[in-house]
Amino acid sequence: MLNPKEAEKELEIGAKLNPGPWVKHSMSVGLNAKLIADKIDILDSNKAYVMGLLHDIGRRAGIKSIMHTIDGYDYMMSLNEKEIGKICLTHSYPIQDVNTFFGKFDCTEEQKVFLCSFIKNAVYDDYDRLI
Repeated sequence: MLNPKEAEKELEIGAKLNPGPWVKHSMSVGLNAKLIADKIDILDSNKAYVMGLLHDIGRRAGIKSIMHTIDGYDYMMSLNEKEIGKICLTHSYPIQDVNTFFGKFDCTEEQKVFLCSFIKNAVYDDYDRLI
């Protein structure tokens, strides 16, 4: 898992690639996840911070709707960051049904099939529920 400094660097790179309000949003989610995790014994506050900070890292690829989740997943998987990749997908689905997404499915049919299967079969943990 990336450490907090590495995650901050990834967000900084992403902000340069695609500046926008998503960067401050990600910083807020990271900080708030850390503050909540600090109060819960079973959660690691640094892990919560990193996951919150990078949950929207797919936005580095541009202004997109559902595709930002897939872009984030693909990018994190390219870094072998499976847990963060999972968060990139699950954060948009507190209910494990892709049809609950309020937005445009700007992905291919193949990507939507992958997304549906991934979300339906994912085992959500406390970090998925937190972020």
